[in-house]
Amino acid sequence: MRPLGELIDQHDPGIALVREWSGAEGGNAASILPPDESLRDRTLLRLQVTTRSILGAIAHDSGGVIVAEGRLRILGSGTTRSLIACNEPAGGMRTGAPDDFIVVADDVLGGVYALNGGRFGREGLGEVFYLAADDLIWSCLDVGYSDFVSWCLTGDLDMLYGRFASFRPFTDPPPSLDKVYSFYPFLWTKEASEGSPSERVVGADDGVRVRLELAGFEVQ
Repeated sequence: MRPLGELIDQHDPGIALVREWSGAEGGNAASILPPDESLRDRTLLRLQVTTRSILGAIAHDSGGVIVAEGRLRILGSGTTRSLIACNEPAGGMRTGAPDDFIVVADDVLGGVYALNGGRFGREGLGEVFYLAADDLIWSCLDVGYSDFVSWCLTGDLDMLYGRFASFRPFTDPPPSLDKVYSFYPFLWTKEASEGSPSERVVGADDGVRVRLELAGFEVQ
């Protein structure tokens, strides 16, 4: 296990590139949140990646990144939400446990993004998978974490969210970072597609835990 001193890159930190993307003209209105000083080192040690990498940079040098006014949220070491707190109930980022997946982001509708460390098979290893709010099947996005973050901050979000263009819970101002919508009937059901599902706001980490459980993950 590499010590913290070997993981922190003072000369070429990846957070500079994240800031560049977040401020890009025509980008997706992203904001970088400050890290929690009590979590940032512990998170980087768990991940065992350097802060030169985009994953290490966001984990250590940010409290997460909110995109499109908070409709899409990339997890970091935040006081309100963190990679560790979001992942541990489903077995990700536990001390001494293999990280066969890491939840790295979610959206206000209940969609979940996870980095494949083997849970989704050898094909697509190291790539980001997406469990959409209206689906029970994980889809490989065919990009690694750095390209995923670049797309979140500067790319065309309509590629994944265009079908929600007239869905009021998505177009309304989103709830806070630690909240997410929960729907009944679930959005992937025939009943939801044929009617207007009711919604309520729940804790975001609880929302992720429920989505993973419904998708077949063992959670605490």
